[in-house]
Amino acid sequence: MPGRGSSAPKAAPRGPAALRRDRLRKDRDGDLAMDVAVKGRAARVGKSSPVPTGPRSEGSMRSSRGGLLSTGAQRAILKHAGAGDMAMKEGRTSQPRGNLELRISNWTKNKASSNPDGGLSSLLSWLEKKASTRLSSRARNVKIKKSRKDGDDVVISVPAEDVGAVLRLDGYVWAGVNVSVKRLTGDGKTAETNDATEKTRNMLKGVLERRYNADAKLLDFSQLASDPELQQEAVFNSKSTASKFFPAMMVVLDKAFDSVKDRDAAVQSVSLANNELADLKVVSSLSEFLPQLKNLDLSNNKFEKLDQLVLWRKRFHHLDQLVLSGNPIEQADPTFATTIIQWFPKLRTLNGVQVRTDEEIAKRAEAGAIPFPLRSASFQDEGGIVVEFVKNFILGFDTDRAALAKHYYDDKSDFSYAVNTSAPRDPAASEAEKGDWGDYIKNSRNLKKTSHPGARQHRLFRGTQAISDVFAGLPKTKHPDLAAEARNYMIEAHIQPGVPDLTGQSLSGVDGFMITMHGEFDEVVVATGQSKKKRSFDRTIVIGPSMPGSPSQIRVVNDILTIRAYGGAQAFSHDNFEDWTTTAPPNADNIPQFPAGVTLEIAEQMVIELQKQTRMTIGYAKDCLEQVSWDFARAVQAFESVKGNLPADAFVAE
Repeated sequence: MPGRGSSAPKAAPRGPAALRRDRLRKDRDGDLAMDVAVKGRAARVGKSSPVPTGPRSEGSMRSSRGGLLSTGAQRAILKHAGAGDMAMKEGRTSQPRGNLELRISNWTKNKASSNPDGGLSSLLSWLEKKASTRLSSRARNVKIKKSRKDGDDVVISVPAEDVGAVLRLDGYVWAGVNVSVKRLTGDGKTAETNDATEKTRNMLKGVLERRYNADAKLLDFSQLASDPELQQEAVFNSKSTASKFFPAMMVVLDKAFDSVKDRDAAVQSVSLANNELADLKVVSSLSEFLPQLKNLDLSNNKFEKLDQLVLWRKRFHHLDQLVLSGNPIEQADPTFATTIIQWFPKLRTLNGVQVRTDEEIAKRAEAGAIPFPLRSASFQDEGGIVVEFVKNFILGFDTDRAALAKHYYDDKSDFSYAVNTSAPRDPAASEAEKGDWGDYIKNSRNLKKTSHPGARQHRLFRGTQAISDVFAGLPKTKHPDLAAEARNYMIEAHIQPGVPDLTGQSLSGVDGFMITMHGEFDEVVVATGQSKKKRSFDRTIVIGPSMPGSPSQIRVVNDILTIRAYGGAQAFSHDNFEDWTTTAPPNADNIPQFPAGVTLEIAEQMVIELQKQTRMTIGYAKDCLEQVSWDFARAVQAFESVKGNLPADAFVAE
């Protein structure tokens, strides 16, 4: 791929977690020639280094150029291929004015279909809310101007400048269904039905079919620019098509399977050898669509330093064998292998050399295994402190709250809880259940409902015994198993500076952790253990070091629990991903432009971290980073030089 251009963003699961597939791909200076001479760049052709297909195997990942799959096998692997919408063009038309129409399909069998309007009003409200959610100083509230039924579909009219924002929602999960959002053409059909898109889809299917080896479970993407069909389609002749090609192919691959499990079982090895890759930006989507990959060949490319590989740091958690031979990094950084081995904890073989034994991998997994999946990109931990605490806390709250309070809470610990009776309920529920909040109302510290200072203070519990007593007054619970039912949770953790030092040695405090948990639990009958009602909860806990001689080295500084009617786990679903391939006007979503190497996810984390360090508001932190081109170190320096001149509203109120 001789150049790189902007590719449309991919959306991620919504909710408190950092966005899981929501990536902003910006390729500006071009570093992937895919083995052909384009625009003055010389071609490089070399042999691909083998990657064994099994643990420490003497075999290699081989690609045959003909007859890789029988017709039946091709249909099995790619039976749903081409469901995505992608049109690769060298340029884009200017953004139209006025209102444009979009077709909303696949929504009628939703969990709110029992409503009088079949859930239509809820759908329209959801579209407006989701489309209005963007990281941009120019974010706007999207409004649907008109809507009309067209058979089972709904046709909506939105301002032209909001089309891109709504199109991003194509494939999102709403009320249990994957909603389809497509642009209408002049004849009333969706743009995806045009011949150019169908041709592109078939071309991508053909590439996958020719390059898939079912016996080796291998996708051979080596020397892509030498592929005759790709040359005929001029895929790598422009930055626009080159930057879209690989992500689009991953979308087609993903939709070829009925489940993620089937996809991961079918593809365990990938070769990207001999593609003149100088970094991973163009192919970064591989880690998103094939995260369980075991064997990867990156040989004979142009990787010169570790920074060019960092996008895949700790991404392939099951990577067994990696080949990087034939890259300049071997001479430029003789110690690169040490870092690579740290990035991939299960790596056994690097460049054909064994770097770990089975025993070492098993020992490492036993010592550092996370007992439950943490599906958030925003989880900080050191030495497994947070992981161990969460595991013990959930179990203790369900089985022995008195022991839990004695173990983690001391005389300076605070606890309060609040009932939120107005939170959204599960859209799958046929009718609203009664709240039955009698067991909670007495001590609920909902500040919107409780305004008297005395009542507020009375419902803030401090000390081991007081907290143990209020724990005992709450209904008995059973939370989902953290390992088997991880989809029912969203858990995040951040380092929290300024936690009180009980020893008095540090007046400015010490570092602790702020943990946020979102999930559900069942209220159970004490005598039988049977579930009687399901609730949702949100819990924020700050932990820090305890006094020497305490039952635990960890103490709870503050614990705030919100209990609400069951709202479902849709916000945590892995299926809330958009179809990035929808063509939209340039920057139609008003998404900020980031420098190379900075994605939307990284930018959001930088804003949060700068806000923590400086106490500036999110808006000021974002502006500060924008002014220094998202260089975090320079942003901190800039803040230090001007903080004395900043207005009071630039800082978070104490």
